[in-house]
Amino acid sequence: MTEKRKVAVVTGGGRGIGRAIALALAAQKIDLVLSYVIRREPCEQTAADVQRLDVDAVVVQADVTQRENVRQMMAAAVEKLGRIDFLINNAGILQQKPFATITDKDWDVMLSVNLKGVFLCSQEVLPVMTRQGGGCIVNISSSGGQLGGMLAVHYAASKAGVISLTRSLARVGAASGIRANCVTPGLIETEMSAKEINSEVGRQKISQQIPMSRAGSVDEVAGAVTFLVSDAAAYITGQSINVNGGLYMG
Repeated sequence: MTEKRKVAVVTGGGRGIGRAIALALAAQKIDLVLSYVIRREPCEQTAADVQRLDVDAVVVQADVTQRENVRQMMAAAVEKLGRIDFLINNAGILQQKPFATITDKDWDVMLSVNLKGVFLCSQEVLPVMTRQGGGCIVNISSSGGQLGGMLAVHYAASKAGVISLTRSLARVGAASGIRANCVTPGLIETEMSAKEINSEVGRQKISQQIPMSRAGSVDEVAGAVTFLVSDAAAYITGQSINVNGGLYMG
């Protein structure tokens, strides 16, 4: 009897780091559920690309800040692909502005997407993984959550929360065979970071604060995720893997 392939849910799986993660997991013959909020086309393109690797891919619209959306996404994964082995909480937003100008709405939206979204997705997937006898959650945080950020205080706070939530999830899930870890990227070349990388501040950050003197690639982040879901990481939980060229060492 052929062993059933494993399934990963990747939130925000259409672009940037999410797309790279999807492609890396597909290379390991892991079937995928890819979520988006507004733009379906990038997710559809990613799905088409992974399907060429002989991997099944399901595209779903899901706002990770809305519990019913998240619940429907998990139900769709189980209905169409039979199970959920891995949850990659990648969906997130970034806003840069001076601390004094951050509004209540700015704060609420940032925390809702970047932290509440991880909470909701994790809470809804835990019963599925528990019934299956185990699983793995990988949360995408940021070095901003470790270092702080003068121009993205609310972003840094949300990502610090993700790191702490990951540690709690590791303790909550351990008895059920569920591992939870975090990947904390530094300055990575994506659409979201392009403005910073191409600015004078960004160039100074690369040359003066990053020992490796370059920005990272989405594939380097995806490599860390692929490791964490693999059997090679079977005894790793509650940890943060820093993919940052030495920007933060800890």
